Amino acid sequence: MAIEIENSFDVPQPVDKVWGFLTDPERIVECLPGARLIEAVDERTFRGEIGLTLGPIGMRFMGRIHFEELDAERHHMVMTGEGRDRRGSGNVRMKMESDLREREQGGTRIRVSQSIALTGRLASFGRGGVIQSVANVMFSRFTGCLQRKLAQ
Repeated sequence: MAIEIENSFDVPQPVDKVWGFLTDPERIVECLPGARLIEAVDERTFRGEIGLTLGPIGMRFMGRIHFEELDAERHHMVMTGEGRDRRGSGNVRMKMESDLREREQGGTRIRVSQSIALTGRLASFGRGGVIQSVANVMFSRFTGCLQRKLAQ
Protein backbone atom coordinates (compact mmCIF):
# COMPACT_ATOMS: atom_id res chain seq x y z
CA MET A 1 0.00 0.00 0.00
CA ALA A 2 1.42 3.42 -0.98
CA ILE A 3 0.41 6.76 0.47
CA GLU A 4 1.15 10.03 -1.31
CA ILE A 5 1.66 13.16 0.78
CA GLU A 6 2.23 16.71 -0.50
CA ASN A 7 3.08 19.67 1.74
CA SER A 8 4.59 23.10 1.43
CA PHE A 9 5.46 25.84 3.87
CA ASP A 10 7.43 29.07 4.12
CA VAL A 11 10.29 30.08 6.38
CA PRO A 12 11.64 33.63 6.70
CA GLN A 13 15.30 32.59 6.23
CA PRO A 14 17.32 32.67 2.98
CA VAL A 15 17.25 29.58 0.78
CA ASP A 16 20.95 28.72 1.31
CA LYS A 17 20.53 28.65 5.10
CA VAL A 18 17.46 26.41 4.81
CA TRP A 19 19.25 24.14 2.32
CA GLY A 20 22.17 23.73 4.72
CA PHE A 21 19.83 22.62 7.48
CA LEU A 22 17.75 20.23 5.36
CA THR A 23 20.80 18.46 3.94
CA ASP A 24 22.41 17.84 7.33
CA PRO A 25 21.07 14.59 8.87
CA GLU A 26 22.34 15.52 12.34
CA ARG A 27 20.25 18.70 12.26
CA ILE A 28 17.21 17.00 10.69
CA VAL A 29 17.05 14.32 13.38
CA GLU A 30 16.86 17.06 16.05
CA CYS A 31 13.43 17.93 14.63
CA LEU A 32 12.04 14.39 14.45
CA PRO A 33 10.69 13.39 17.88
CA GLY A 34 11.78 9.88 18.82
CA ALA A 35 14.49 9.76 16.13
CA ARG A 36 18.14 8.94 16.60
CA LEU A 37 21.01 8.93 14.12
CA ILE A 38 23.16 5.83 14.63
CA GLU A 39 25.88 6.10 12.00
CA ALA A 40 26.96 7.62 8.73
CA VAL A 41 27.52 4.75 6.31
CA ASP A 42 28.97 7.19 3.77
CA GLU A 43 28.45 10.87 2.98
CA ARG A 44 24.96 10.23 1.57
CA THR A 45 23.73 7.18 3.51
CA PHE A 46 22.79 7.09 7.18
CA ARG A 47 21.43 4.51 9.62
CA GLY A 48 19.08 5.39 12.42
CA GLU A 49 15.91 4.63 14.28
CA ILE A 50 12.62 6.34 14.98
CA GLY A 51 9.72 5.56 17.27
CA LEU A 52 6.13 6.09 16.15
CA THR A 53 2.72 5.54 17.64
CA LEU A 54 0.11 4.41 15.14
CA GLY A 55 -3.28 4.13 16.73
CA PRO A 56 -2.93 1.73 19.66
CA ILE A 57 0.47 0.39 18.59
CA GLY A 58 3.89 1.85 19.38
CA MET A 59 6.62 0.89 16.96
CA ARG A 60 10.36 1.40 16.74
CA PHE A 61 11.86 1.33 13.25
CA MET A 62 15.47 0.60 12.43
CA GLY A 63 16.48 1.69 8.98
CA ARG A 64 18.47 3.85 6.65
CA ILE A 65 18.08 6.94 4.55
CA HIS A 66 19.99 7.79 1.42
CA PHE A 67 20.26 11.10 -0.42
CA GLU A 68 19.73 9.95 -4.02
CA GLU A 69 20.02 13.46 -5.40
CA LEU A 70 21.45 16.64 -3.87
CA ASP A 71 21.42 19.54 -6.32
CA ALA A 72 22.57 22.61 -4.38
CA GLU A 73 22.30 24.87 -7.43
CA ARG A 74 18.61 24.10 -7.98
CA HIS A 75 17.95 23.44 -4.26
CA HIS A 76 16.40 20.08 -5.11
CA MET A 77 16.86 16.81 -3.24
CA VAL A 78 15.57 13.27 -3.46
CA MET A 79 15.84 11.05 -0.40
CA THR A 80 14.88 7.41 -0.04
CA GLY A 81 14.49 5.47 3.16
CA GLU A 82 13.49 2.09 4.43
CA GLY A 83 12.85 0.72 7.87
CA ARG A 84 11.76 -2.41 9.66
CA ASP A 85 9.79 -2.49 12.89
CA ARG A 86 11.84 -4.22 15.57
CA ARG A 87 8.87 -6.40 16.58
CA GLY A 88 8.03 -7.45 13.05
CA SER A 89 4.83 -5.40 12.60
CA GLY A 90 5.90 -4.39 9.14
CA ASN A 91 8.21 -2.45 6.91
CA VAL A 92 8.12 1.03 5.47
CA ARG A 93 9.74 2.45 2.34
CA MET A 94 9.76 6.14 1.59
CA LYS A 95 10.75 8.41 -1.23
CA MET A 96 10.77 12.14 -0.59
CA GLU A 97 11.45 14.98 -3.00
CA SER A 98 12.04 18.50 -1.74
CA ASP A 99 12.38 21.76 -3.63
CA LEU A 100 13.35 25.08 -2.10
CA ARG A 101 12.56 28.38 -3.81
CA GLU A 102 13.45 31.91 -2.80
CA ARG A 103 10.29 33.96 -2.31
CA GLU A 104 9.96 37.41 -3.91
CA GLN A 105 9.09 38.96 -0.56
CA GLY A 106 12.03 37.19 1.12
CA GLY A 107 12.40 33.86 2.81
CA THR A 108 12.07 30.39 1.36
CA ARG A 109 9.17 28.26 0.12
CA ILE A 110 9.72 24.54 0.79
CA ARG A 111 7.73 21.96 -1.16
CA VAL A 112 7.82 18.34 -0.03
CA SER A 113 6.37 15.36 -1.87
CA GLN A 114 6.46 11.91 -0.25
CA SER A 115 5.48 8.43 -1.27
CA ILE A 116 5.27 5.98 1.62
CA ALA A 117 4.82 2.23 1.07
CA LEU A 118 3.78 0.01 3.97
CA THR A 119 3.82 -3.77 4.30
CA GLY A 120 2.74 -6.21 6.98
CA ARG A 121 0.36 -5.21 9.78
CA LEU A 122 1.37 -1.59 9.18
CA ALA A 123 -0.55 -1.53 5.91
CA SER A 124 -3.87 -1.78 7.78
CA PHE A 125 -3.25 1.66 9.32
CA GLY A 126 -3.09 3.29 5.93
CA ARG A 127 -6.67 2.39 5.07
CA GLY A 128 -8.35 4.41 7.80
CA GLY A 129 -6.24 7.52 7.36
CA VAL A 130 -4.17 6.86 10.49
CA ILE A 131 -0.88 7.13 8.57
CA GLN A 132 -1.97 10.41 6.96
CA SER A 133 -2.94 11.78 10.37
CA VAL A 134 0.37 10.74 11.96
CA ALA A 135 2.28 12.17 8.98
CA ASN A 136 0.45 15.50 9.34
CA VAL A 137 1.29 15.72 13.06
CA MET A 138 4.94 14.81 12.43
CA PHE A 139 5.19 17.33 9.60
CA SER A 140 3.71 20.06 11.79
CA ARG A 141 6.17 19.28 14.61
CA PHE A 142 9.07 19.14 12.16
CA THR A 143 8.24 22.48 10.54
CA GLY A 144 7.80 24.16 13.94
CA CYS A 145 11.17 22.86 15.10
CA LEU A 146 12.79 23.86 11.80
CA GLN A 147 11.44 27.40 12.21
CA ARG A 148 12.87 27.63 15.76
CA LYS A 149 16.28 26.17 14.85
CA LEU A 150 16.70 28.43 11.81
CA ALA A 151 15.78 31.50 13.86
CA GLN A 152 18.67 30.85 16.30
